[in-house]
Amino acid sequence: MLVLAFFLATLALILQGIVLPRIAILAFAPFLALAMMRSERKRALWLSALAGALVDLLSDDPMGLHALNYTIVTWLLIRVKNRFSYDQPFHLSLYTVFVSSLSTALQLMLLFLFDRRVPFDGRWFLADLVGMPVIDGLYAFVWFAAPLSLFDKMKRIWVLFWLKRKNLSRTSH
Repeated sequence: MLVLAFFLATLALILQGIVLPRIAILAFAPFLALAMMRSERKRALWLSALAGALVDLLSDDPMGLHALNYTIVTWLLIRVKNRFSYDQPFHLSLYTVFVSSLSTALQLMLLFLFDRRVPFDGRWFLADLVGMPVIDGLYAFVWFAAPLSLFDKMKRIWVLFWLKRKNLSRTSH
């Protein structure tokens, strides 16, 4: 399931860069949320670093900034993963909102650390720190929760089909 989620996030990142460059969603926020929910700490940290490295390759920010950001966000938020269930679409969306909010705030701090002049006004606070995480939560619900729940349902049907077929073949002998 994480492989499909990584593919969906990568596709969203590529589409965001090509089709809709003005929309500033965090393409890997739902993937990070899923990686934290479904993996142990060490694996989730590695997956977040991998996702950040991929974003670093496609961004004009200093190299390693996104990987560091995603890794720190994962390290901080993995402690509360037990409060959320990965198979509930609303939980995935809500956890994605937390990931997006923390990542945006941390990104601002990291950019100031690397001496990049980031304009700060009241509209930024409302738009990027409050509004965009909600958009990321909706993105997680539509782009991730629906396909992943469909994938889970198809997987269960497939397993049941083969179990029934295997049982029928044993009784026919």
